[in-house]
Amino acid sequence: MTNDSTASGATAPRGGWPRAPWQGRPLPLHPLLLAAYPVLFLYGQNLGELDPSDLVGPLAAIVVTALAAVIVGAYLVRDGRRAALVVSALVAAFLLYGHVAGLLGPLGVRAVVLQVGWIALVGLTVVFALKAGSDRLSLATRGLNLVTALLVIVTLVSIVPAEFARGNRSAASATPIGGTAGTGRDIWYLVFDRYGSARSLDLLYGIDDRPFLDRLRDRGFQIVPDSHANYVKTALSLAATLNLDYLDDIVAAQDPASEDHGAIYRHLADHAVGHFLHDRGYRYVHVGSTYDPTETSPLADLNPRIDGPSDFVDALFDVSALPAIARRLRIRTNTPARERHYQVGRFQLDALDDLVAEPGPKFVFAHVLLPHPPYTFASDGRFLTDEEDAALTNAQGYAQQLVYLQARLEALVDRLLALPEAERPIIVLQADEGPYPTDYARDTVGYDWATATSEDLEIKFGIFNAMYLPGSEAPDVPTTLSSVNTFRLIFGAYFGADLPPLADRSFTSAGKYRPYDLTEITDRLPSAEP
Repeated sequence: MTNDSTASGATAPRGGWPRAPWQGRPLPLHPLLLAAYPVLFLYGQNLGELDPSDLVGPLAAIVVTALAAVIVGAYLVRDGRRAALVVSALVAAFLLYGHVAGLLGPLGVRAVVLQVGWIALVGLTVVFALKAGSDRLSLATRGLNLVTALLVIVTLVSIVPAEFARGNRSAASATPIGGTAGTGRDIWYLVFDRYGSARSLDLLYGIDDRPFLDRLRDRGFQIVPDSHANYVKTALSLAATLNLDYLDDIVAAQDPASEDHGAIYRHLADHAVGHFLHDRGYRYVHVGSTYDPTETSPLADLNPRIDGPSDFVDALFDVSALPAIARRLRIRTNTPARERHYQVGRFQLDALDDLVAEPGPKFVFAHVLLPHPPYTFASDGRFLTDEEDAALTNAQGYAQQLVYLQARLEALVDRLLALPEAERPIIVLQADEGPYPTDYARDTVGYDWATATSEDLEIKFGIFNAMYLPGSEAPDVPTTLSSVNTFRLIFGAYFGADLPPLADRSFTSAGKYRPYDLTEITDRLPSAEP
């Protein structure tokens, strides 16, 4: 005789599988939560440096992929809970591989041991998922739902309040600047990340940059040999330069312990230089980098940029299991972040070449992540593979990238200076910061700048700074001019703006992620060269 309740398919026999994939309870949410966790964790670790727009796309793509895998698996094995267990194991192996490797690597655990461990975990999970009875399956599902929910909640506890606080802050408005219409000459402001002063490069890498600087002098540039960055990192440095003032008011309004860079980023996005030149009929062309605050500008009339994955997506890939799988299968691949760095660098330099023929008056701004690592450019401009890069010392990689950059810069400058004298632009070639001293590079979060030597400070704060100032209005550039005075000098000379120079000052931050906890180190910088 047939039992009516069993025959109806309402529930499976004890220990058996349900007749439909989603009849088993509780619903398995853990694969989706586990897929979301690494993305949210990485975002939370870089909260002050990223924007919610960086998060949404990767989070949705990864969670939807996990959901699709659970649905397909559920219909294959006729049980969503069993399929979800296997999907969660695969998600953990793929997305948490790099994090676990980072924890176990310093303990001497070899990659092959780690990989065997992950394979064993996935294999045991598959066996359990296929063999477990309904009660044990329900218990495992409830436990995993709870654990993964707690993981997601922990990340959201730090993310949500920070995002609400960021959204409630108003953007600082640029201070209006008076002055005349000016000469109508184009202005090219090109920033090269971590391009140190001649002394900086000599101290850290043993590189003699004087021949390149002499070639610029021969072309009419004024070199600023004792120029220093005003701040220790890009966003602060550029925000000060493009607003012609120090960030004292913004810093005073923030908690020194805050890691939220939002106030700085808004000040950088809505800058005084852009407004001043727009008001005088200039087109603003912003050649974007992969660094989010300078990727595009809301003030710009034109934002040429290369399409492709963001740095956040590249970072997710790098901590996944995919690079390790490629190495194990002996598939030659290059790190996506390195390939992207190369492609964007080439794009930016090519875009600048193309802009020479664009009609003016125009303001061209580019934040070029060269000679900033990773080292992807050989001296002849070809791509350095991961293997070639690994064979180079830090000094050799920097030197090769610098040689290529300088060759491109000289070619660009020659094209600009070939224009009739009345059409030659104002050209500023400048760095936002110098390269990282050895001890700082080891620990950018916890490094104590109070322990830095005068040489360390020169390496980090000494910057490349060269200006071509054409026409009878051209001022003499002080040999110690810091970047905050760049446009005070230019707007005063060419536009009649009343912008007296500020005292040259430099500040460190208490760790990479505490931009408002500043200490002035001006008096600790090496004295100017005779």
